Amino acid sequence: MILTKKDLEEWQESMFTLLTTEQIRVILERFGEEPEPYEWTEQDIAIQIRNYIGCGEFVKTMIDNSNGKRHKLPPGVEF
Repeated sequence: MILTKKDLEEWQESMFTLLTTEQIRVILERFGEEPEPYEWTEQDIAIQIRNYIGCGEFVKTMIDNSNGKRHKLPPGVEF
């Protein structure tokens, strides 16, 4: 799953959250493409956005779609 500007606007409305232009830019840059060879889930994106808004950083883990377990990113993988 990738995040579009429309998706982010809907998320803002549903969460009663206002984002700055810079936050929107960074979030769309981060989630506008899949982090090959992985894939974002809706849950990944929601958790990452909440964390970014709260402390200015993205969480360094992802959920494995095959088993639902959370894993740290492998060394060298950045997003």
